[in-house]
Amino acid sequence: MTVNCFSITFWFNIFEKHNEVLNLFQKFFQDEYSNYQIYNSKDNVLAPLIEASSPKSNMSFSKINFSYTVHNALMEDLEDFKTKVLNLYDILTGSGVEVLHSAVFANVEFNSKEALKTITKKTISSKFCNDDLIDITLKLGKKYEDLFYKIISILNKKQLKIPQKFDPNGNLIPLPLTSWYGAKEDGEIIEISYEINDKYSFDFTKNYHTTEFYLNKMLYVFANDLESDIDLVIKKGEF
Repeated sequence: MTVNCFSITFWFNIFEKHNEVLNLFQKFFQDEYSNYQIYNSKDNVLAPLIEASSPKSNMSFSKINFSYTVHNALMEDLEDFKTKVLNLYDILTGSGVEVLHSAVFANVEFNSKEALKTITKKTISSKFCNDDLIDITLKLGKKYEDLFYKIISILNKKQLKIPQKFDPNGNLIPLPLTSWYGAKEDGEIIEISYEINDKYSFDFTKNYHTTEFYLNKMLYVFANDLESDIDLVIKKGEF
């Protein structure tokens, strides 16, 4: 299994001490980011106030949410990611920000000689599985312990080596305008996106907000699912 990314998103009400929190984030990430993009987003609450990126990660902070993503991760990075999530939560709550709900996310992939057959075998009716079927995207969501939502998306991908093509003026023809004719298949991939969030509790519990207890519980379930049965849907048809 290859891990493409781990990610955390915190959602909160608009508050006044943006600069104080920004300073704390910059101090926390001083070894990770050297440059920041700072925006004057007065009207659009979803637009970022600040963004930063490195080859390994990126972060974004708006008036109503904060997100942090680790790219090209390893399973060995999971414990460090969990620790960072808790530290980032402490920065927000220690500044008086009440986190309404949170989401922990991962994207992983598996090499597969027959990705399409592997996905469809345990998940959909054989009536759909004929030679005309070339792609599938499967998304499932369920509540977990009347606390959280678990969401999983599964799809197949073909790895293709497409030869570059140029127009009469020597300009590279972009991929959407390039035919796959002559492409060589270089394997297949099963991609799985997984998320656990406490939006269920936020939706159905009066005055709910993410506490350290529930965040730790989400991180525990998140790690356990990644390490044990993230592909249970295609292995046994279970979710």
